[in-house]
Amino acid sequence: MRPVYERGTITPFGATTAWPVVADERIVGRQVSVGGGDHGVAVAVSGDDVIRALGATLADVTDPEQVG
Repeated sequence: MRPVYERGTITPFGATTAWPVVADERIVGRQVSVGGGDHGVAVAVSGDDVIRALGATLADVTDPEQVG
């Protein structure tokens, strides 16, 4: 039986399928908040740990017009 993921609650942690993860390069050395698998649930973790645990690819994914 395939798991059912509710829209807005999907997180790569604990997923039954390994998904490719692209993380903004600005999370290196910072604490980040990631979805906890349910609406309104989040977990604060080290960005470095996220990168390592998920094998994330780093990229500049920030829209410069939105940074302010």
